[in-house]
Amino acid sequence: MTPAEFRFTLPGGDELVARAGAVVAVCAGDESGADALARQVAERITSGVSPVYAWIDRRRGLVPALDVAENIFMGHERRRARGLFRGGIDWKRTRDDAASLLAGLGSTLRPVDRAGDAGEFDRLVIEIARAEARGASVVALDEPSARLSPAETIRLLEVLSGLALRGAAVLVVTQRPAEALGYADELVVLRGGAIVGAHPRSSWSGAAEGGAAGAEARDAVRDRVLAELVGPTDARPAAPATPPSPGSPLLRVTGWSTFDPVEPERALVSDAALEVRAGEIVGIAGLRDSGAESLLLSVYGRSEGTGTTGAVELDGRPVDTSTVEKAIAAGLFLATTSAPRYRVRFVGGIAMPVSASKLPALVSLGLVDRDSDTAPREGLGATMLGAARALGKGGDEAGHIRGLVAAFPASDRRVLLLGEPFRGSTEAQRAEILSHLEAARAAGKAVAIASADLPALLALCDRVVTMAAGRVTGEVRAGADPAALGALLAPG
Repeated sequence: MTPAEFRFTLPGGDELVARAGAVVAVCAGDESGADALARQVAERITSGVSPVYAWIDRRRGLVPALDVAENIFMGHERRRARGLFRGGIDWKRTRDDAASLLAGLGSTLRPVDRAGDAGEFDRLVIEIARAEARGASVVALDEPSARLSPAETIRLLEVLSGLALRGAAVLVVTQRPAEALGYADELVVLRGGAIVGAHPRSSWSGAAEGGAAGAEARDAVRDRVLAELVGPTDARPAAPATPPSPGSPLLRVTGWSTFDPVEPERALVSDAALEVRAGEIVGIAGLRDSGAESLLLSVYGRSEGTGTTGAVELDGRPVDTSTVEKAIAAGLFLATTSAPRYRVRFVGGIAMPVSASKLPALVSLGLVDRDSDTAPREGLGATMLGAARALGKGGDEAGHIRGLVAAFPASDRRVLLLGEPFRGSTEAQRAEILSHLEAARAAGKAVAIASADLPALLALCDRVVTMAAGRVTGEVRAGADPAALGALLAPG
């Protein structure tokens, strides 16, 4: 019998296919493909039609004050049967069924344990158990091992394999191709909203698995995946002028760390350092959630993150950039297509927009926590206390960026910080941005660009600093081998 197939259409028109009984790892070089997948799964969940889909985000969708069993069966409660009628909740059956699901997933949690006290692996298991309790045919997870220890990651991979053996189609969105080669039946690479690579398990395993030949096959597939994530360096036009030799350091950031405002124990940026010289354009390359944009946003007036530490120097002198006003006075200029804003929804459905800088206060008051729904869609948290949704900027983002970049060379600002400046731009608009950046370089100003558009960074920048999981992982010069860059962006 042919396994059931579940198809998802990507922005570029390609179809991503998940099959019952198989684990597909989806490595996304940028946000477009992964976001499209998340939206389609969410739409199928909310439609309520068969088959059942489950999406498990990095921010767990649990109610911490309820126990484990209540979280597993929330919205699908086990009720007592009274003839043709169904009565109140059957708590014994609820907890017995929860215990059976947890045992099957390798968890030592008890159904009566408080969900808020569970560790990260068990919190993930609760969500997977919820999916199984609802009979999910498709279970999609976003970077599930991101916050797990190596031992917990091994346990998780066993859980995912078990899900597939029981007939589920499992999709794992990840930026850890080396790890994915250990559990996936197929590894699919997305970039620019299209499939740019598909690698079945047979391409890296088989008779030679376990020996030197098997290791070589895995390494070869990993290298191909990394190159596909980066893309061809000639995919974008190179900068029109030969860059001059840069001058003395203009911007220096040292020991920089900042933390998630909703989960203050989770670092967005860890002990990062960045130096940009006068007349130099430096790229900060990072895949999704690498910390590249968070670094620039937090330097510019703490526009993202909380508990920020580190030092900023301009022209060798310490400067205070702790507010946007002070960052502007110091000579910084920021333009980004993805500055975070949030809408917090309170009991009764009343919603209010807040900036990222306000989130720490809401967290300290207990109005928002790590179980709040911060995905850019409605969810369980949207009807509960402290649901927070991340919102993108509206309007013509590309036009906004072009206007700011065009004004920079003639302004009195000396350092330009850019976040994803090419997003949403046509080739002609991209060329316009490049010409303005060349003017800034010729004027002896410093430019730092955070982007997942790796071909553009390699073509334009004098140097490219790489980040992964909030840490600086290396640096390459213009024209470097894309495979070398890929290995720094996805070291796992």
